[in-house]
Amino acid sequence: MMRRIPLTALAVAALTPAVAANAAPPATVSPGRLTVGVAMPSEGFQTGAVRGDEVVYARGFEIDLAKQLATQLELGSPRFIQSPFPDLYSAGAKPWDVAIGQISVVATRRKTTDFSVPYMLADEGVLLTRQVTTVPKNIAALRSLRLCVAASSTGAAIVRTRVKPKAAATAYKDVDTMMQSLQTGRCQAVVYDAPSLATLRKRVPNRYGAFAGRIRTNETYGISVPKGSAILAPVNAALGRMTASGAINALEKKWLAVDIDKLPILK
Repeated sequence: MMRRIPLTALAVAALTPAVAANAAPPATVSPGRLTVGVAMPSEGFQTGAVRGDEVVYARGFEIDLAKQLATQLELGSPRFIQSPFPDLYSAGAKPWDVAIGQISVVATRRKTTDFSVPYMLADEGVLLTRQVTTVPKNIAALRSLRLCVAASSTGAAIVRTRVKPKAAATAYKDVDTMMQSLQTGRCQAVVYDAPSLATLRKRVPNRYGAFAGRIRTNETYGISVPKGSAILAPVNAALGRMTASGAINALEKKWLAVDIDKLPILK
């Protein structure tokens, strides 16, 4: 399983009197209901069916996390809105209360959005196409491969600044297309969130090559909320209660049954 977030910071948030469990439900875009921005698909985290920007069916770790969050906030069953990934943390008014989608908490994104306390720690992973039979043992060995990344992702930044491939990585606007390119061999390797890649390969191992390992980033995933939103404190308190009760741990076991810590670290 993924590395656990220490309980200390989250538990402190859960004990804040102003956002206690019996406080009134927070104000939301749709009164009495939590509206959640997502960026499907991401295997294990959020998959389903979309009509326009309206999510008609969804399942996965982050979907269940949002549902439990709504319950903790004493709000009705959440409504999910599909969006391009960069919009989940961009500046400006949003049609949702919170956004969730493996959004890494980094300084540049804090300029445009506010983040909850983390709900997961994750590194970047390197997954190979079946046509590559020699597994890279370090970052230097990745430089000669045709690498693919998700546009505006942490993986894209890691490839640009740390891997420094001989040829610029191909960036894809959506993960589904990126993974199809890996299957066909257009990409020799994909650098993306390790939990997603490991979960995807475990479920359909015949479509991909070896999981080369992970690049240590110590990144964390947080829930994004519009700058200055009053819902941030109640969300932090709810995540604290969910962590302390073991609810988030249970969701990881249900949806992401891969032990990331056992994967080799590429240096």
